[in-house]
Amino acid sequence: MSVLALLLAAAAFACLAMAMERHHRDVAGHAPPAPRRRLLQGLGVLGLLASLLASIAVWGIAQGFVGWCGVLAAGAGAMVLWLSFRRPAKPAPRPSSRS
Repeated sequence: MSVLALLLAAAAFACLAMAMERHHRDVAGHAPPAPRRRLLQGLGVLGLLASLLASIAVWGIAQGFVGWCGVLAAGAGAMVLWLSFRRPAKPAPRPSSRS
């Protein structure tokens, strides 16, 4: 398995997970603003495309697509484990209305 393809896929899935409000809130303690959400989505898509290109470069066109499916499964599995077993973030403190 191409290590570069696996790392790119894992990073892409991390970006896509952080673009989701629920996962971003679990990790960072607050929802992502709209521009950051779009940036993370774009980085996730670019990371998956780069992972595909890395797989094709290593294994060729036919076997590269098949190998990429395995890389996607491993990268997604790594993100599932990371999101499942990490310690939740503390919610961001809310400003007090009292002075």
